[in-house]
Amino acid sequence: MRGQIFSVTSSLKLLFRESAIQTNSLIILAATLLTFIIDLHLPLGVVAGVLYALVIFASLSVNETHLTHLTAALGFLFTIIAFYLSPDITIPMEIVIINRALTLLLIICTAVMVIRIKKANIDMSTLMTQTLINPITEHKNRHAFEIELDTEILRCKRYHRNLSVAVIDIDHFKIFSNNHDPGYTRDVIKRISRDIKANIRTSDLFYHIDTDAFAILFPETELSEAKEVCEAIRRKVSIKMDKNSEKKITLSIGIAMLGNNDNKINLRQRAEDALITSKINGKNLVSTLPPVVSKEKNPVAAILSRSRSD
Repeated sequence: MRGQIFSVTSSLKLLFRESAIQTNSLIILAATLLTFIIDLHLPLGVVAGVLYALVIFASLSVNETHLTHLTAALGFLFTIIAFYLSPDITIPMEIVIINRALTLLLIICTAVMVIRIKKANIDMSTLMTQTLINPITEHKNRHAFEIELDTEILRCKRYHRNLSVAVIDIDHFKIFSNNHDPGYTRDVIKRISRDIKANIRTSDLFYHIDTDAFAILFPETELSEAKEVCEAIRRKVSIKMDKNSEKKITLSIGIAMLGNNDNKINLRQRAEDALITSKINGKNLVSTLPPVVSKEKNPVAAILSRSRSD
């Protein structure tokens, strides 16, 4: 039910955002036409160029550049049309021509400036996205993990919800990578990340935090439930990779759950300590701090058994 409500809410937000963009576009085009009408009946000269420039600047409210191109083209065209259709005035023709030329120049310069600003915003947005994405698997990276862990901790503490954190490490990865070419190693990492991502809920948050390391945030999930899911992931990933590799590829996993007095640092450290415990005890294990005992379950059953809040 909550998932359906979330879906409907997301659809409404998208609809309202698109409606707002369309409304802004109509207002900008109407302001362009109004400037032309005023200039036609009361020749404004360079003042008209200033009004057209303001309208072009207003097109920054829409991300796409096509509205800026359209507004600038209309302003340019309307300026020329107004030159021929404006009523006769006593100002010398040379001054009128200079004013119109300056108006056209102002429109062109403003349009170029606005388009460059929009492209810079797009480039900045792309750069910000890239800095949060691991280039190998195209999943969120450690930087995104640190940011969203803060957010989830605040949310879960505010609403008194559970939050479990899992840190996953590929066992013997250095030996494996030394014995295989980089391209094959990258393919294996991608396959492991796909297998992990395919076996968690859509509300769980997955990250590729290092070359051979991953992390999962399990909102609304107790420690024992997170362990059952991670056990299922460990078995499924190990079994799959064994069929396609001479070297046995396994996962070691450490899990911790948010406590009342936890902050990001000690929660993350406890998960990493649990991972070290898995490594010390022979690898290919799932450990928790504090330790919990979980019953063996079918992998699919373990993944689906958690109560869903998404």
